[in-house]
Amino acid sequence: MLFLPLFVSLNAAAGVLTLDNGDRVHGELVVVEREQVVWKSENFGEIKVDKSKVLSMDVDVDLKIAGREGPCALVGHRREQWELYCDEGAGWVMDFPAVDRAEPYINFVGNPVVFHGKVSAGGVFESGNREREDLDTSINLDIRNGDFHHLINFLYQNQTDSEVEGLEKYQLGYNLRWIFAERWFAAANSAVEREEARNLDLGTTLGLGLGYLFFDTAKTAFSLQGGISSLQEDFIDTDLSEDQDDSFAAGRLALNYRYKFALGPEVYLDQETLQSLDRSDDYQATAKFGVRTPLVEGVLMEIAYHWLYDNTPSLDLEKEDTKVTVGVGYQW
Repeated sequence: MLFLPLFVSLNAAAGVLTLDNGDRVHGELVVVEREQVVWKSENFGEIKVDKSKVLSMDVDVDLKIAGREGPCALVGHRREQWELYCDEGAGWVMDFPAVDRAEPYINFVGNPVVFHGKVSAGGVFESGNREREDLDTSINLDIRNGDFHHLINFLYQNQTDSEVEGLEKYQLGYNLRWIFAERWFAAANSAVEREEARNLDLGTTLGLGLGYLFFDTAKTAFSLQGGISSLQEDFIDTDLSEDQDDSFAAGRLALNYRYKFALGPEVYLDQETLQSLDRSDDYQATAKFGVRTPLVEGVLMEIAYHWLYDNTPSLDLEKEDTKVTVGVGYQW
């Protein structure tokens, strides 16, 4: 099962400068100054254009705006106004003629290490006629140094009710992206996990692949990647999983999408499918769809729907597993 948002528009060029006479100049921004825009054209090299002649500008890099410390994403430019989303996550509109200076953020800071992270906790807790405790905690880190993106995540889950006690899940993952060309990246993914509810004592995944980054700004991000993964699985009760392969190679397809609305809420979708290269009936897919809403600066509320489908589970388990979690978190 795959999810693919159909409302994402794709731009082939790094940037487009549209002039008031209708001309469209493909290329990239060099700098916006008090009276003019310096633009590096694909065909004509570096050109200078008076601000009064600029109808709109589309760029896919974060900007350093004079008067703002953090990076800002330009998400809309129509004649006299810029719509910006800056590092704090809030929307901001300013007059284009009033921009004293703006340039690609990477040019301003050189080659910095950018560190973002999120810690969240949530679950279900009931008492009375029905006793149930579900706890989900996660840590997600995004560390970027130039063209290298390091994505680290840790997940812990615990499920306890009147019928089941202390089913735990641990998962530690590390993904590396190397942006080697415009929008294209090489990917290496790895994970170690233990999940008692699926009879998995220890599972390891190592993989390599190739991906395409359609968008990556403060407002929206969308990427697709595919590749090959090697999986090794050790089971708690081997009798329940006697028909399952302990190790196998699989094709991998992953999708990551995020969109932040102007008023604050953010929706996201992370989806992954693994298909065994040895057995056509051995495949599994996971998806997480969620909504994050800021409460105060840095603190957010999150509601998420988790879906897992394993076509060859252990003998006494269902193929499909779903749940909804509600929690709070802190991001920086």
